[in-house]
Amino acid sequence: MHASQDLAVPTTDIVSAQDVVDILLVDDRTENLIALEAALASQEYNIVQCHSGEEALRQLLKQDYAVILMDVQMPGLDGFETAKLIRQRERSRYTPIIFLTAINTSDTNVLTGYLSGAIDYLFKPLDSAVLRSKVNAFVELFRQKEHVRKQAEVLTRVNCDLEQAIAERRKAEALLEKLNSELEERVAERTEQLAHSNEALRQFANIASHDLQEPLRMVQGYSQLLLRRYQDKLDAEAVEFITFINKGVERMQSLIQDVLDHSYISNRNAYFSRVETSEILGQVLCDLRGSINESGADITMDELPVVSADGPQLKQLFQNLVSNALKFRSSEPPSIHIGAKLDGPNIVFSVQDNGIGLEPEYREQIFEMFKRLHNRNRYPGNGIGLAICKQIVEAHNGQIWVESEPGEGSTFYFTIRSDINQTNENDDKGETRKDTQGDTNEGQA
Repeated sequence: MHASQDLAVPTTDIVSAQDVVDILLVDDRTENLIALEAALASQEYNIVQCHSGEEALRQLLKQDYAVILMDVQMPGLDGFETAKLIRQRERSRYTPIIFLTAINTSDTNVLTGYLSGAIDYLFKPLDSAVLRSKVNAFVELFRQKEHVRKQAEVLTRVNCDLEQAIAERRKAEALLEKLNSELEERVAERTEQLAHSNEALRQFANIASHDLQEPLRMVQGYSQLLLRRYQDKLDAEAVEFITFINKGVERMQSLIQDVLDHSYISNRNAYFSRVETSEILGQVLCDLRGSINESGADITMDELPVVSADGPQLKQLFQNLVSNALKFRSSEPPSIHIGAKLDGPNIVFSVQDNGIGLEPEYREQIFEMFKRLHNRNRYPGNGIGLAICKQIVEAHNGQIWVESEPGEGSTFYFTIRSDINQTNENDDKGETRKDTQGDTNEGQA
């Protein structure tokens, strides 16, 4: 609700300076009433005549008047008695009364008039200018009083509306606070459930890994034993079949390990620390030394910065990207450049190669699980490496993307915050750090 609009004071309710006001004339003689009305003639006045005190009291029951001009000497109720009765009524208690008289000019009678409730005393014959001046003064006071009264009514109404709006706002805030509290409780319960689920999933992955790999190792062991013992007795086709079995086992073992790595990163918070990127990359190139020598790759790099990151995860990230650059090479020896530049609070890293590239429509899809664009026989792998890269970058609150054209190579970019003072949420929870399991296999992307 906009108070400036909904609670604005409507000025049309306020009495304007040009509103007609009512004036009551009380005199038992008609000629006197006519003379008074003529003296006060104005479009701003509505003159009401009464010929007795009793008639004047009846008129005051119907409406209010700005001022009352009343003769003192009248049959029945005289002016003094009428004034006293007028003052007894709450609504007319403060209506100005001007007494008009041609007799009883003594101080005693004047005092009686004031004690009866008169505001002023005029003696006949009346001076028209003085009469109009006094009446105008009381009319102006009445208008101001009405203006203040109506303003007070409007402000009271506005205040009631405002109090109602405040009450509704407080009710809404209380409801919102209740809903927030319930939501926080649900989020806490859901978080706890997810933590239990993640732990159960991690345990299941470890058990499944053991249960899946154990029969694979048995198949691999017996097939290799069969090949060693009976190779001389088997024909070429049988040897080829056994070789297919071994390769299938190796692929399955690699796939299980990749899935475990993906699951592990999903269920483990990044542990931030000061990381020398050049040292991390040195370890990666050392691990990939065999593939680098085999392909004749030329690898260069910029001067790499210190970042706030999870060291083991950053190593896996670089290893997957460099492995991809070595794997998806063209007929030319691989040329790979690792760069870094500052972009606001982030460091933008890049891994550029001169490989086979890819079509623009696949730039998003390649970061999905099990997404492969090429034949497995030509480019081995399980299609999980880049999905792991994306998970690692997102765990560092960064972004990863690729720019590439077919036959022109690819450049993978990712961002890592440059703030080396970034804190670890796990430190406050008393969690201990667990490094990634085992050594990463070369070329797993």
